[in-house]
Amino acid sequence: MDNENKLTSRPAIMAYGAIAVVLAVVVGALYVAPLMAGPKQAFADYNVGSGKVAIHGYDTVAYFTEGEPTKGNDEFEHTWEDAKWQFATATNRDLFKANPDRYAPQYGGYCALGLAAGEYADADPNAFTIVDGKLYLNLSIKYRDGVWRKAPKAYLATATYNWTTNREALRDNYTEQQH
Repeated sequence: MDNENKLTSRPAIMAYGAIAVVLAVVVGALYVAPLMAGPKQAFADYNVGSGKVAIHGYDTVAYFTEGEPTKGNDEFEHTWEDAKWQFATATNRDLFKANPDRYAPQYGGYCALGLAAGEYADADPNAFTIVDGKLYLNLSIKYRDGVWRKAPKAYLATATYNWTTNREALRDNYTEQQH
Protein backbone atom coordinates (compact mmCIF):
# COMPACT_ATOMS: atom_id res chain seq x y z
CA MET A 1 0.00 0.00 0.00
CA ASP A 2 1.48 3.37 -0.96
CA ASN A 3 1.63 6.34 1.47
CA GLU A 4 -1.46 8.03 0.00
CA ASN A 5 -3.61 4.93 0.54
CA LYS A 6 -2.27 4.52 4.10
CA LEU A 7 -3.45 8.04 4.95
CA THR A 8 -6.94 7.53 3.50
CA SER A 9 -7.61 4.01 4.75
CA ARG A 10 -10.53 3.43 7.13
CA PRO A 11 -8.28 2.79 10.20
CA ALA A 12 -6.31 5.96 9.46
CA ILE A 13 -9.46 8.06 9.11
CA MET A 14 -10.84 6.61 12.37
CA ALA A 15 -7.56 7.39 14.14
CA TYR A 16 -7.63 10.97 12.83
CA GLY A 17 -11.21 11.32 14.06
CA ALA A 18 -10.30 10.06 17.54
CA ILE A 19 -7.35 12.44 17.69
CA ALA A 20 -9.60 15.33 16.63
CA VAL A 21 -12.09 14.58 19.43
CA VAL A 22 -9.34 14.36 22.06
CA LEU A 23 -7.82 17.61 20.80
CA ALA A 24 -11.23 19.32 20.86
CA VAL A 25 -11.72 18.34 24.51
CA VAL A 26 -8.20 19.43 25.50
CA VAL A 27 -8.40 22.74 23.62
CA GLY A 28 -11.87 23.37 25.04
CA ALA A 29 -10.60 22.73 28.56
CA LEU A 30 -7.70 25.13 28.04
CA TYR A 31 -10.04 27.72 26.53
CA VAL A 32 -12.49 27.54 29.45
CA ALA A 33 -10.04 27.27 32.38
CA PRO A 34 -9.17 30.99 32.64
CA LEU A 35 -12.87 31.84 32.76
CA MET A 36 -13.39 29.61 35.76
CA ALA A 37 -11.62 31.99 38.12
CA GLY A 38 -14.22 33.88 40.09
CA PRO A 39 -15.56 34.28 43.60
CA LYS A 40 -16.07 31.05 45.52
CA GLN A 41 -19.71 30.38 46.33
CA ALA A 42 -21.66 27.79 48.25
CA PHE A 43 -22.37 24.75 46.10
CA ALA A 44 -25.84 23.31 45.52
CA ASP A 45 -26.98 20.32 43.47
CA TYR A 46 -28.89 22.72 41.25
CA ASN A 47 -27.50 26.02 40.06
CA VAL A 48 -29.31 28.45 42.34
CA GLY A 49 -28.68 32.07 43.13
CA SER A 50 -29.98 34.20 45.94
CA GLY A 51 -33.25 32.92 47.34
CA LYS A 52 -32.50 29.43 45.95
CA VAL A 53 -33.95 30.38 42.56
CA ALA A 54 -32.81 27.93 39.87
CA ILE A 55 -31.10 29.03 36.64
CA HIS A 56 -31.36 32.73 37.41
CA GLY A 57 -35.16 32.64 37.34
CA TYR A 58 -35.51 31.50 33.73
CA ASP A 59 -38.38 29.26 32.65
CA THR A 60 -36.79 25.88 31.90
CA VAL A 61 -39.90 24.65 30.03
CA ALA A 62 -39.84 27.62 27.64
CA TYR A 63 -36.54 26.43 26.15
CA PHE A 64 -38.53 23.49 24.77
CA THR A 65 -41.87 25.15 24.04
CA GLU A 66 -40.67 28.55 22.81
CA GLY A 67 -37.16 27.62 21.67
CA GLU A 68 -35.64 30.57 23.52
CA PRO A 69 -34.74 31.74 27.01
CA THR A 70 -37.72 33.28 28.78
CA LYS A 71 -37.61 34.92 32.18
CA GLY A 72 -39.91 33.28 34.73
CA ASN A 73 -42.13 34.95 37.29
CA ASP A 74 -42.35 34.21 41.01
CA GLU A 75 -46.14 34.13 40.57
CA PHE A 76 -45.63 30.81 38.74
CA GLU A 77 -43.08 29.18 41.03
CA HIS A 78 -42.59 25.54 42.00
CA THR A 79 -40.10 24.09 44.49
CA TRP A 80 -38.34 20.94 43.34
CA GLU A 81 -35.06 19.41 44.56
CA ASP A 82 -34.68 22.21 47.14
CA ALA A 83 -34.66 24.87 44.41
CA LYS A 84 -37.31 27.38 43.35
CA TRP A 85 -38.14 27.10 39.67
CA GLN A 86 -39.89 30.06 38.08
CA PHE A 87 -42.04 29.95 34.97
CA ALA A 88 -43.54 32.45 32.55
CA THR A 89 -46.95 30.78 32.63
CA ALA A 90 -49.01 28.48 34.83
CA THR A 91 -49.06 25.99 31.94
CA ASN A 92 -45.26 25.78 31.90
CA ARG A 93 -45.18 25.39 35.69
CA ASP A 94 -47.68 22.55 35.47
CA LEU A 95 -45.73 20.82 32.68
CA PHE A 96 -42.62 20.97 34.85
CA LYS A 97 -44.46 19.68 37.93
CA ALA A 98 -45.74 16.71 35.91
CA ASN A 99 -42.29 15.76 34.55
CA PRO A 100 -39.39 17.77 36.02
CA ASP A 101 -36.70 15.38 34.77
CA ARG A 102 -37.78 16.06 31.19
CA TYR A 103 -37.38 19.83 31.51
CA ALA A 104 -34.69 20.41 34.14
CA PRO A 105 -31.30 21.34 32.70
CA GLN A 106 -28.63 18.67 32.72
CA TYR A 107 -25.78 18.81 35.24
CA GLY A 108 -27.94 20.80 37.63
CA GLY A 109 -27.93 23.80 35.32
CA TYR A 110 -24.19 24.32 35.68
CA CYS A 111 -22.01 25.02 32.64
CA ALA A 112 -21.74 21.83 30.58
CA LEU A 113 -18.49 22.93 28.97
CA GLY A 114 -17.02 23.74 32.39
CA LEU A 115 -17.87 20.24 33.59
CA ALA A 116 -16.14 18.83 30.52
CA ALA A 117 -13.08 20.82 31.62
CA GLY A 118 -13.34 19.40 35.15
CA GLU A 119 -14.82 22.52 36.77
CA TYR A 120 -18.17 23.61 38.09
CA ALA A 121 -19.13 27.01 36.75
CA ASP A 122 -22.25 29.11 36.66
CA ALA A 123 -24.20 29.24 33.41
CA ASP A 124 -25.76 32.02 31.39
CA PRO A 125 -29.41 31.10 30.73
CA ASN A 126 -29.06 32.65 27.26
CA ALA A 127 -26.24 30.23 26.35
CA PHE A 128 -28.40 27.14 25.94
CA THR A 129 -28.43 24.16 23.62
CA ILE A 130 -30.86 21.27 23.37
CA VAL A 131 -29.10 18.04 22.40
CA ASP A 132 -31.08 14.81 22.03
CA GLY A 133 -34.05 16.37 23.84
CA LYS A 134 -32.02 17.51 26.85
CA LEU A 135 -31.26 21.07 27.93
CA TYR A 136 -27.64 22.12 28.45
CA LEU A 137 -26.45 25.51 29.63
CA ASN A 138 -23.02 27.07 29.16
CA LEU A 139 -21.06 29.85 30.81
CA SER A 140 -21.59 32.30 27.97
CA ILE A 141 -22.77 32.57 24.40
CA LYS A 142 -19.14 33.12 23.39
CA TYR A 143 -18.10 29.73 24.80
CA ARG A 144 -21.22 27.96 23.54
CA ASP A 145 -20.69 29.21 19.99
CA GLY A 146 -16.88 29.25 19.99
CA VAL A 147 -16.15 25.91 21.64
CA TRP A 148 -19.19 23.85 22.67
CA ARG A 149 -20.89 23.66 19.28
CA LYS A 150 -17.73 22.32 17.61
CA ALA A 151 -17.98 18.95 19.38
CA PRO A 152 -20.95 18.78 21.77
CA LYS A 153 -21.07 14.98 21.89
CA ALA A 154 -17.40 14.77 22.89
CA TYR A 155 -17.88 17.40 25.59
CA LEU A 156 -21.03 15.67 26.82
CA ALA A 157 -19.18 12.39 27.29
CA THR A 158 -16.51 14.08 29.42
CA ALA A 159 -19.00 16.27 31.30
CA THR A 160 -21.21 13.27 32.09
CA TYR A 161 -18.20 11.35 33.36
CA ASN A 162 -17.22 14.25 35.62
CA TRP A 163 -20.81 14.75 36.82
CA THR A 164 -21.25 11.08 37.72
CA THR A 165 -17.80 10.20 39.07
CA ASN A 166 -16.02 13.39 40.17
CA ARG A 167 -18.98 15.43 41.40
CA GLU A 168 -17.99 15.60 45.07
CA ALA A 169 -14.34 16.42 44.32
CA LEU A 170 -15.29 19.23 41.94
CA ARG A 171 -17.52 21.02 44.45
CA ASP A 172 -14.56 22.83 46.01
CA ASN A 173 -13.79 24.50 42.70
CA TYR A 174 -17.25 25.99 42.03
CA THR A 175 -17.26 29.59 40.85
CA GLU A 176 -20.22 31.80 40.08
CA GLN A 177 -20.26 34.41 37.35
CA GLN A 178 -22.28 37.57 37.71
CA HIS A 179 -25.03 38.11 35.11
